[in-house]
Amino acid sequence: MKKKRRRISGTGRTTLSPVDGGKTGKIQPVLQYQKPFSRPGSLTELFLLLKNNTSRRVEGWLTITPPPRWGIEPGKRLMIAIRPGGTIMAEFYLATPDLPGPGPHLLQITVTERNDLLAEAAFDLRAGLLFPVDG
Repeated sequence: MKKKRRRISGTGRTTLSPVDGGKTGKIQPVLQYQKPFSRPGSLTELFLLLKNNTSRRVEGWLTITPPPRWGIEPGKRLMIAIRPGGTIMAEFYLATPDLPGPGPHLLQITVTERNDLLAEAAFDLRAGLLFPVDG
């Protein structure tokens, strides 16, 4: 879990690539959010961009699993469709717990089509927290 790429986009959002070790060849995920996250218990808006690197339309499910004890709205599972070479954006909200605990704080995503796993990735959200939680 090394190599994380972070940058500020033209929208003022932080762009985060997945940590190493996932499956991102067919569907390439990127996470964007305003830094820092809102105070514990409040919702922070996040954007997950999914790029279809295949030559066919993908129709399936996006499953988003927040770190333990973090809240997620509107839900963990979304139906998606992405044209060949296209990109979609899923908007959702996370709420940090009162005491997030030591990291890493992994937001995990999977993209499935029927019974096929097309993408699996994790993003370490620790850098988005206003206060240090390790130690």
